[in-house]
Amino acid sequence: MKQLSLLVLFFCFIATFSQAQTNGNITWDGITRDYIVYLPTTYTPGSSLPLVFVLHGFTQTANTIMNVSDFNTVAETNNFIAVYPQGISNGWNTNAGFPGGSTADDIGFIGALLDEMYNLYNADTNKVYSCGFSAGGYMSHRLACESTRCFAAIASVSGTMTTNAFNDCAPSKNMPVMQIHGTSDAIVNYNGGFGGKSVDDVVNLWVTNNSCPTTATITVLPDINTTDGSTVEQNIFTPCTDSANVVLLKVVGGGHQWPGTNSILGGLGNINRDINASEEIWNFFSGYSCPITTSLSENLSIDLSFNIHNLGDGIYTLTCNNPQQKDLSLSIYDVTGKVLLTSENNSSTTIFNLDLSKYPNGLYLVNINTEFENKSIKLIR
Repeated sequence: MKQLSLLVLFFCFIATFSQAQTNGNITWDGITRDYIVYLPTTYTPGSSLPLVFVLHGFTQTANTIMNVSDFNTVAETNNFIAVYPQGISNGWNTNAGFPGGSTADDIGFIGALLDEMYNLYNADTNKVYSCGFSAGGYMSHRLACESTRCFAAIASVSGTMTTNAFNDCAPSKNMPVMQIHGTSDAIVNYNGGFGGKSVDDVVNLWVTNNSCPTTATITVLPDINTTDGSTVEQNIFTPCTDSANVVLLKVVGGGHQWPGTNSILGGLGNINRDINASEEIWNFFSGYSCPITTSLSENLSIDLSFNIHNLGDGIYTLTCNNPQQKDLSLSIYDVTGKVLLTSENNSSTTIFNLDLSKYPNGLYLVNINTEFENKSIKLIR
């Protein structure tokens, strides 16, 4: 009987573990796109956890970067969702402009995948982050520059920006950024070249965008492992507007690798063992969130006074049900703060028709003002 009980516990453990990691796919731009998602065992339906996208390098897969980064362990310890999207042909559209380079709408794909995580797991869209290795780092910078979604912070390991992406960068907000890069990286050279910007160029872009001091506070981190052929110099640019600090972890002697990994198949050159990149990234991310604090589902009651219904194709209705509420006004903003729609009505029972069909998929803020209250809610198109 004791052996049977142990066997039951063992299979329950295996079932719990397997449920935490799930393979999925969505269709975007007519293409089926795959991903892996890891839910911490503390997750319960209805909870709203932060979400970290972890993007693989060129020629790698979602499974590879999951194993190399070991972000599942960090997600389990710190109670967030880790998502590993799969690029087409194991690559990302980094806006390189090279013949044969990916032309997939990866920014749209990541946005659609965020919607999927919101719909399936109620992910906290105020606390969404992206990081990646090599090409995945390039892609994370593109998301920070170009996505209409609010990424609270991004990080890049051994990846900078292509010249095209650098020139096209137009962030909608002050963006906290962490850059981790080896000075002996033979794949993505620290000093740039071959259509890629240098680490200093990329760091300076974000320092300028965030109105940070141009001189960093530099700390040489402890050389815990004296046999790894590398050390780490921490450069922090602070204070910045909105506390959007820029951090460079300069791995002196480090190769094209994910520091702290136990996988020798993750890259090329020295693997730094003084830091764990995944833990450093999460510690950085956890200090940031987007400035929107309320949420909205497709059919949500707000204090029993309003109902919002998604009719599909970007069409919504907002109904005021409380006859005591008067003098309603409504405004819709995009993530840059631009006013897209406004409406006013003084009747006691009002139905507003919200037409966002001509606007791209993304995150929008709905402000509702009444005689008695002011509501700000988010709408995911």
